[in-house]
Amino acid sequence: MKTIVLLRHGKSDWDADYGPDHDRPLADRGKKGARKMGRFLSTAGIQPDHALSSSAVRARQTLAIAAEHGGWTGDATVSDALYGATPEAVVREVRGAPQDAETVIVVGHEPTFSQTVTHLIGGGRIQIKTATVAVINVDVSSWSDVAAGKGELTTLLSPGDLKPNRYRKLQDAMKDAREAAEKAAEIVTPAPKPAPEASGAASEDAATDRPAPEAPSEAASPT
Repeated sequence: MKTIVLLRHGKSDWDADYGPDHDRPLADRGKKGARKMGRFLSTAGIQPDHALSSSAVRARQTLAIAAEHGGWTGDATVSDALYGATPEAVVREVRGAPQDAETVIVVGHEPTFSQTVTHLIGGGRIQIKTATVAVINVDVSSWSDVAAGKGELTTLLSPGDLKPNRYRKLQDAMKDAREAAEKAAEIVTPAPKPAPEASGAASEDAATDRPAPEAPSEAASPT
């Protein structure tokens, strides 16, 4: 099983002083969203082993902030092919991920990502808002086998879904789940207890009550 995490870049700053669209940076709201999603992935136990990012400034900033606040330090690849990409182009990039990586995060854009989710799960219509994360499990053992229709969408979450109370509840639930798993791993089935030995008095009584064996007849066959 391989896991693909699609993370759309955070809200960008249209009022910033930038040149082409490729160079547009994150707004403060976008940075906040990237921090939230990085912490969410860490809390949910999703630790990317490798990262792929569009070369756009806002995508690279999103990855850097999310990784810092999520606490993961895997290698990252920045690719021009993920800027203005088709779903097929995203899949090609994913297929080139290191084979020892179990989870790969891809940071990019819309409408590419909503189309990519549909492509991977074999249908449906998904909306990917800024800084939204989509987690897809793919039933393959090699990244080279990732293909359309092989994925299962397990998580679709935006920063707006992580209200303070909801986030604390999520943290508590994940903590309880980890503690339960640890306790379950410590449980050892006790060995069966040996049957108690008969007391001396009981043995004597049993010997007294037991009838004496009859003497064998002379015609009996030897044993």
